[in-house]
Amino acid sequence: MSPDQVNQTILTRLLAPDFKEVDGGAIYGLQGGHSRLFVTALPRDEVVELLSGLLDGQVTSQPWAEDYGQVHGSFAVKSDPRWVLGLAASEIASKKEDYAAFPDLLKQYTTEVLYAAPTVDEP
Repeated sequence: MSPDQVNQTILTRLLAPDFKEVDGGAIYGLQGGHSRLFVTALPRDEVVELLSGLLDGQVTSQPWAEDYGQVHGSFAVKSDPRWVLGLAASEIASKKEDYAAFPDLLKQYTTEVLYAAPTVDEP
């Protein structure tokens, strides 16, 4: 798949009814860039498994890392490794301060996913 097709595959899944896109700028002060924030009631490990399945065969490798309760990685698209996407999944419960102004999200969702669509890093 091309980088755009990989992006569309991931977005199609993240825009499904069991996920909800939220305003990352309001929660974390994210501005500009190309990252999008989603929440879901699915457990973090299930989300990582789901995302891994979408990436399988479409990226050069899956170097997931875990630190501070977040599982994350940068993934080079197999069809053109200059294009790299980013994914992170973490439990919302550990981010109560960040979500303090959004109590409904804390009650309804357990996991957040930060997604950065494929881009080419120019030197």
